[in-house]
Amino acid sequence: MAKSLFRAVLIVAGFSVLTRFFGFLFRIYLSRELGPELLGVYQVASSVFGVLSVLVASGIPLAISKLTAKYRVLKDIKSENSVTTSALIIGVTVAILLCLVIVLFRDFFGKLFTDERCIYILITLLPAVIAGAVYSAFRGSLWGTQNYFSVCWTELAEQVLRIVIFVIMANFLYMGLDKASMAGWSLSIACIISALLAMIVYFKSGKRLANPRGYFRPVLNSAVPVTGVRTASSLIQPVIAVLFPAMLVLAGYTNEQAMASYGMAMGMTFPLLFLPSTIVGALSFTLIPELSTAIAKNEKELIANRIKTSLIFAVFISAMVIPFYMGVGEPIGKFLYNNSASGLYLARAAWVMLPLGLSNITSSILNSYNLEVKSFINNIIGGVLLLGIIAGFSGLMGVDALIWGFGACMTVTTLLNLYMLKRHTKLSFGLVKPTLLMIAFLIPCTLLAYFSYPLLEIAFPQFLAIALSAVLSMGCFALMCWIFKIIDFTAVLVKIKPKAVKRQ
Repeated sequence: MAKSLFRAVLIVAGFSVLTRFFGFLFRIYLSRELGPELLGVYQVASSVFGVLSVLVASGIPLAISKLTAKYRVLKDIKSENSVTTSALIIGVTVAILLCLVIVLFRDFFGKLFTDERCIYILITLLPAVIAGAVYSAFRGSLWGTQNYFSVCWTELAEQVLRIVIFVIMANFLYMGLDKASMAGWSLSIACIISALLAMIVYFKSGKRLANPRGYFRPVLNSAVPVTGVRTASSLIQPVIAVLFPAMLVLAGYTNEQAMASYGMAMGMTFPLLFLPSTIVGALSFTLIPELSTAIAKNEKELIANRIKTSLIFAVFISAMVIPFYMGVGEPIGKFLYNNSASGLYLARAAWVMLPLGLSNITSSILNSYNLEVKSFINNIIGGVLLLGIIAGFSGLMGVDALIWGFGACMTVTTLLNLYMLKRHTKLSFGLVKPTLLMIAFLIPCTLLAYFSYPLLEIAFPQFLAIALSAVLSMGCFALMCWIFKIIDFTAVLVKIKPKAVKRQ
């Protein structure tokens, strides 16, 4: 069982990193093709699309995977097929109704945006909402039967297809569309193909559709609470997408300048801040089942050790990248996006990764204790603070208001999560001292990145100079953490070595 769990985690984590890597490359390419203003318009439309996707495809896969696993244990194949069918009908029906509302009342929704182009780009994304509903039903069934590989490769295929389709549309097909609309259509087409692939895998694995009568209620009872919580959390993105440009326009920005600022922040700067979260997310995935088992067995020493190790590791991964971004932010923005301003924002926003990483891992730990609702409330409190800062300071600070608002949101959410975790577990995690030490290490490592890059640029091409400064700053940070015994790298080697010897 341990081997199968490790193999599953390895598959999911590996594919997740690969999928995000392709997504990151595409985001860089898209940013260069669209430019800050059009990228901002696309980001606004995408934020609304994100809410629609959550409504139709967030709770259903989880509900179906749980019910499928349950019926598989009972060897009730008919019920297993029926819940998938009922989920498919529910998801597609809700998706079609949502899309009809957007299309029929597009003039009303268009007035909510500061730029009328947003509603037209949103319409290009609507087929992806329906395809996502289809995909989520089959994905949940495959996940419930532990067919992780099929789910992962279809998601990777979707990302690759999106890139290929957009490149073909933007460079070889002249359709009279702007490139933001092409980006929308490329996502919709890729989602339709991935839904078809998931359907093919589902039927090839011997599964069928069955009479859904009597199974709608169990699916809804399991899916609705999760969908409600995730929808409430996702609503903050379109609110920001509408509020931030509107506050800039009120402060005297033109609509084009407001959209360009939003595009630089959400399309260029913030995606780079989320890169360490890929590793922290993989850690969360491996931590939850192990921690849940330890909680069920009431193994307090193991629980305390796992939580402390995970928290410190999350701080380490997040903090290690900060000196690189702070010291070489402007060249990074210029190299990736041909936009120095996005790099300057990156340098100023780098510190946000620290509370962001801790917020992610603490939320996962709280979920292991079945405290999802309380974790959600903490996120809402942080989100309200973020919106307050955007509303009050965007006119004075521009993009910096978004940065400081997001940082304050993540910091408050993390502190509330830690307080709740300590109160619930009655355990001491010893996080303060190592965190303060790592924050102190940021100063010399940032200076190393800042002063080494200009020297490296003299001798090497820009990409290599950036890469070497990253190696120097992050390597220096890791070395200092090892010297002060915050992170024990040898412990990993000791665990791996016997296995390696054993295989020989």
